[in-house]
Parts: sequence; structure tokens; C-alpha cells
Amino acid sequence: MICFFHPPFRRGQLFSIFGLVFAAEFGDRSFLATIALSAAQNPFSVCGGAIGGHAIATAIAVSGGAYIAKYVSEKVIGYIGGGLFLLFALTTATGIF
Repeated sequence: MICFFHPPFRRGQLFSIFGLVFAAEFGDRSFLATIALSAAQNPFSVCGGAIGGHAIATAIAVSGGAYIAKYVSEKVIGYIGGGLFLLFALTTATGIF
């Protein structure tokens, strides 16, 4: 677990990661769904649920990534991610899913 006061922690890394995630999430489906939910539901409840859901999903992704990184090189992970991205783009473009 990363502690904010642990010596290897770098503030620049935090801002870099925040910027990357913010740019990636801004305008995606979950962002638009959150807008729709807050229009129909209590905005404070939607905010709490969205933050909680995103925190759990991020914790799973970070834990899984740290585990996989022990066994698979970053280059292979990049190839797998790129291949999945192209597969999802193809299925979306052809209307399979």
C-alpha cells in the first residue's frame, strides 16, 4: 500500500497520474451516466456512489496491475492492451456488441 508520507512518493507523480486519469475519464460513458443520474437522483448520493465505485474499480486495477507486473513485462502488457483496444474498436464499429 502506498503511503503519502513514504519517501518514494512524489507529488509530481500524483499530479501526472491525476491528469492522465482525469483526461481519460472526462467525457466517457461513466461520466455521462453520472451526469444523467445526478439529473434524476440526489446529487450528493450520486457523488458518493460514483466516488466509491470508481475508488473500488481503481483499487482492483492497481492491485491487478501490480500483481501482473511481477510476471509479465510492460512491453507485453502494452501489446495485449493495444490488441484489446483494437478488438473493442472493431466490435464497436461493426455493431457486434
